[in-house]
Amino acid sequence: VKCWGDNTYGQLGQGDNSNIGDNLNQMGSLNPVNLGSERTAKSITTGTGYTCVILDDDSVKCWGRGHAGQLGHGKTTSVDSPPNSPINLGSGITAKAITAGNSHTCAVIDNSSIKCWGKNDSGQLGLENTSNRGDGSNEMADNLPAVNLGSGKTARAISTGDSHTCTVLDNASLKCWGKNDSGQLGLGDNSTRG
Repeated sequence: VKCWGDNTYGQLGQGDNSNIGDNLNQMGSLNPVNLGSERTAKSITTGTGYTCVILDDDSVKCWGRGHAGQLGHGKTTSVDSPPNSPINLGSGITAKAITAGNSHTCAVIDNSSIKCWGKNDSGQLGLENTSNRGDGSNEMADNLPAVNLGSGKTARAISTGDSHTCTVLDNASLKCWGKNDSGQLGLGDNSTRG
């Protein structure tokens, strides 16, 4: 992984807060992000001031802006390079897909359910409350519930907006939750869900 641009929160993963790419010849000498010993990235997503990757072993690492727990580390501090340990999504749980919003992150996990963490002021985590997750101890791993997608429903794909989340379900229907002030959930109204 190589990242460039604004680096206010360390979202470029270089261990500092220096912007990259705004000076001549910076790109040719850009170092890859240190993802860990012999680790490589399978997919990447960026939120507002932070970055998350799914690694080759299907684990997840996030770094950058962390004020609402969107990094999944149990803290509200920013991190300027990938942590040594991946996010704990639960016992034996790995990620298939990941997406980052303004301040919340969601992953489709190996059983095709969804887990979300970070800011939740509009219900964008889909947990039927407005409590942030991932910003304190004991909020991740097996303590982080999966989103209730409906009886027997599983996720095929996922995407986040600023403060809402949408998923394509196993029957090819679409389900969205979170902020809905402009009708972004596609439900014919502007009522927040989740």
